[in-house]
Amino acid sequence: MSAQQTRNVSRSPYESSADWGRARGILARSFYKELQANGLDPRQIVELSNELLQLVSDDLVPGKRPW
Repeated sequence: MSAQQTRNVSRSPYESSADWGRARGILARSFYKELQANGLDPRQIVELSNELLQLVSDDLVPGKRPW
């Protein structure tokens, strides 16, 4: 097996906090622009953000995954 095949896929591709900080900003802006381009207004984007946060919060509780 090559090193690429045995790499741990659960590991973050961002080696440093600076890499993650830059990527996080780019991803957030891209996602926001995409939502706007698809007709969501600011209120709908906030509602979607709240839903995403709830899913992440639920995922942090052991044994609780309603979906």
